[in-house]
Amino acid sequence: MAQINREKEALYSQLRSIESDLSSASGAISDVESKLAHVEASMGSLPSRLITVRGRGYAAMGHLEKSIDLLTKKWTEAAPPLKQAFLNSVQPLTTQIRGLQAHAQRLRAEIDGGNIGFSRSLASRLSIDASSLRMRAMVEASKVSTPLNEFISSVNAIDRDLKVAEKTVELFSLATFPLKQEESPVLAIEGKIMTGEKSEGTLYFTNQRFIFEGKKEVVLEKKFFIATKKKVERTVLMEQPIGALQEISKGRVGLIAWTGIYIRFKPERGLAETPFDVKGWEADIITRFFSYIIGGEADRDIASIRGTTVKEAPTIQLVRCPHCGAPYTREIYKGETSVKCEYCGTLIVIH
Repeated sequence: MAQINREKEALYSQLRSIESDLSSASGAISDVESKLAHVEASMGSLPSRLITVRGRGYAAMGHLEKSIDLLTKKWTEAAPPLKQAFLNSVQPLTTQIRGLQAHAQRLRAEIDGGNIGFSRSLASRLSIDASSLRMRAMVEASKVSTPLNEFISSVNAIDRDLKVAEKTVELFSLATFPLKQEESPVLAIEGKIMTGEKSEGTLYFTNQRFIFEGKKEVVLEKKFFIATKKKVERTVLMEQPIGALQEISKGRVGLIAWTGIYIRFKPERGLAETPFDVKGWEADIITRFFSYIIGGEADRDIASIRGTTVKEAPTIQLVRCPHCGAPYTREIYKGETSVKCEYCGTLIVIH
């Protein structure tokens, strides 16, 4: 009896190896099928998503049109042979896998019944066939999967940027402040200012300004000490021309290694470095988009999408007060549309 049990256990172990090979083969085929479906669906949705955010006034990230057009052309050329390769060389292996899985089920029944001799013979044959089929499935699937991986990488990159654009237009639609003339949304990220009362809110970046708008829930009605009616109040807690920001860096903003950003302002603004609590990947996006804005690329993209002319930043120009005629001698920051005369306090509009 002990000998039979040992032989059974050895056969069950062999059966598990057979089932593992068949599962791996099936997984390789399913993986390719999923990748094909993912790329196909994405190529249908990416252009419409871009049209939607453009229609909602988002004109930044001008590379999206070119990236989607280029990827669409590549997919139009590559899709037919890839799909044909899948149908001819990969999908048919599913039938063979199911056949061997049926034999594996029979092997289990034979082992359960104690038919050791027949089980050994069947297990030996199935082991060879399952291993061979697994290798073949891996090879054939790889021929389709490898080029698909390049498309998926490109699709995912565009998808990430579109998600940023979609979230940005959603958050800008909730903002209480109006946009100025020639001002355009670039990025909006939910976060928490870590100074003062540490208010939750949204960090807004346009091609002209940085704004942090705090939000808090206000209870309008209570019943038996339970709030039954609330509203969210939004208040601008910080607003600066984008050129007044000297640097944005990623770092720890709390005692438990929370990831966030530090905004450092130009010294003449007289503002302390301000930390904001955001997610790690959002901190990376903020630093990326700050460089994109401050370097002028955002303005060029916005002008291109809108079909307008890029307005150069008014950092080097002679500005005089319309009231007293005195020259304005301080730096005019990118995004500043007006300054106060240093002598009489008159508001000077920057053209």
